[in-house]
Amino acid sequence: MSDEPIWIMTRDDADSEDSGGGKGWKENWTQKASSILHLKPIDPVKLQHEWNRTMRFVGQLIHQAEREAGGEFGMQLDEVTLAVEINGRGQVNLLGACTTEGSGKGAITLKFKRTESK
Repeated sequence: MSDEPIWIMTRDDADSEDSGGGKGWKENWTQKASSILHLKPIDPVKLQHEWNRTMRFVGQLIHQAEREAGGEFGMQLDEVTLAVEINGRGQVNLLGACTTEGSGKGAITLKFKRTESK
């Protein structure tokens, strides 16, 4: 794996004011965007470690769900869709449907589908 950092775009909402279509918004768009958006370098080794840890945990959850659904209800899990976010500290987070911490914008969507056995 490369030693070069992975760059993550983050948004600082604390600095953002009304971004509506008010007077002068067009003229100040570049200035407002640059004060809100920041590129942060992430160590690729840390990101890989966080990603692998999260995927192992997700795999355990899927395996448990398959056991419970199959044993008690006779169902088979066929597909799982997850929204994953990488934050400015290189942490990999699962996004919930109603979280107040993230709106899901910029999230990575992973879709796992069961393959047919031959």
